Amino acid sequence: MPKENVKRLLCYLGFWVTGIIFLVIEKRDRLVSFHAMQSLVTFGILNIIWGVALSIRSWAGAMVSVSGSTWSPTYIATSVLFFSFFALWWLLWAVLLYKTSSGWTYRVPIFADLTDIFLGVIDKDKSPPPEEGDDTL
Repeated sequence: MPKENVKRLLCYLGFWVTGIIFLVIEKRDRLVSFHAMQSLVTFGILNIIWGVALSIRSWAGAMVSVSGSTWSPTYIATSVLFFSFFALWWLLWAVLLYKTSSGWTYRVPIFADLTDIFLGVIDKDKSPPPEEGDDTL
């Protein structure tokens, strides 16, 4: 695996934390900056959503213990939603790791658009965003 792909892969390895690290330390490689910002935006937002979902699930669990019922429809529904979200999170992470290690620039829908906006603010550069599979910037 080329050295550039390793840096890009590491942007996703620790979710938004490594995104922040590589955004700070890597200034020259625009693709590394893109992957770092996409990791920060994607997993930062997903982490907030996960926290809200966990709170709702905990609230539903508290309602179950107050009512004395073992399985309430609210608790089952919130548990299914919570674990579905969790599975999709890990699937997205695996796809990003695989695509990036293969040298592809995968643009996560919605999050990549936010990434472009934030990079534009940081760089004050209006160059076009990378296309999927494009390894030149």
